[in-house]
Amino acid sequence: MIRSAFCTFLLVLSLCTVEGQDAEHCFFRDSHILKPFLSEIRSTTIKAELAWINKLDENYYVTDFASRPFIEVHLGTELPIYYLVNRQKDFKFSTSGFIGNILLIDMFESNTAPVINTDYFFGLKTAAIKYIDHPFIRNVGFKLVPVFHESTHLGDEFSIHGYNDLPGFRRVNVSYEAWEIAAVINDPDTIRSNLFSAKVGLNGLWNPHKGYYTTDSLETKNQLAPPAEKNYEYYIQLNLQRTKGFLCSDRWMSVLSVEANNRLKFSYDEAIPERRNWNINLYLGWKYITENSGHHLGFFFRYYSGIIPNGQFRNTAGYRYAGLSIVYQ
Repeated sequence: MIRSAFCTFLLVLSLCTVEGQDAEHCFFRDSHILKPFLSEIRSTTIKAELAWINKLDENYYVTDFASRPFIEVHLGTELPIYYLVNRQKDFKFSTSGFIGNILLIDMFESNTAPVINTDYFFGLKTAAIKYIDHPFIRNVGFKLVPVFHESTHLGDEFSIHGYNDLPGFRRVNVSYEAWEIAAVINDPDTIRSNLFSAKVGLNGLWNPHKGYYTTDSLETKNQLAPPAEKNYEYYIQLNLQRTKGFLCSDRWMSVLSVEANNRLKFSYDEAIPERRNWNINLYLGWKYITENSGHHLGFFFRYYSGIIPNGQFRNTAGYRYAGLSIVYQ
């Protein structure tokens, strides 16, 4: 599937990048096309969130965590490589690298304010977008991520407590390489008017036999976990931005962004079968549009429901997360 998608992508690119007098080639300049929607669960968008959660892994050494807020921090950036604009064909193409991480912190825990988990990821992205003359469809786009790596790190306090005090504790090494393809209608790009956008995507493992994680007997007290058998995820994202209408303006853009993703709920026990799970991630709020800048500051409410999306906790469903988010995008 990924090979045929890549061939189709190259064919479209070759048909759309015929040299013309309006073609422009740039290196190391941000293209703005096919940026992550705000609700994308793993993205390079910078966020600082104050949130309340209803559950964590059963091995956490305190039980009163639901009574206080947590901090979740998303850090990341895209590293532009090549950008092509063909104005005759209303076509844009870009390649870039990206890197990011997500930290979940029990900041208001009275003893050590531990980092619960950190997820690290990086990859390479190619994107293409074609503007069309249609009253409701402004553009169509395609994204290919041939290289994606994610690895996770369980917090030290969490691990030390598990190793020393919990007979059944296991540290699971979530680390994998994947690919992703996605198609979008009405990519926001640099559009600042009312716009409804939709994106669908699929990602899968390059090494399905290895799965999403591995275990080491030294870290699991000789209780090895079976490898994941299912090796793909898929999602749909919807994004509504408004600068005209109720409670919005040219400077204060209203944004509603939702992702519904179907992911694998991990199982580290032979007796408990793997299963797929739908998860919802929602952002609602406003971002302030600054002149002559490609980046904007926003204030949002976030709600998530589904599998815990952090690290090895992806074996736990029924997780709910509600919080306030400051976004730099």
